[in-house]
Amino acid sequence: MSASIQVTEWTPRSSGGALRGFAGVVTPSGYVFNECGIFEQNGRWWASPSSKPMIGRDGVALKDEKGKVKYAPVVSFTDKNTRNRWSDAVIAALHAAHPELLG
Repeated sequence: MSASIQVTEWTPRSSGGALRGFAGVVTPSGYVFNECGIFEQNGRWWASPSSKPMIGRDGVALKDEKGKVKYAPVVSFTDKNTRNRWSDAVIAALHAAHPELLG
């Protein structure tokens, strides 16, 4: 899967947690993933497709027991292996385009 995935945009962002930024991704089949979350923790990098806040009937974002906004995926994968291969390919493309991120 990594052969032709391209990172078309990179916007660094730090949340104080694992979030490192957002990337635009184009797959070999022509699918475009906008604003994929890029995360790093303890040297492990991963990508996640965009998600959207879950909104209650009252129009207010739903929150978990810690008070954090709950998110729902916009795109999902058929299984964990497929998701991991996509994530690994995105990270490889990101690091090829922006090698300074490894430092």
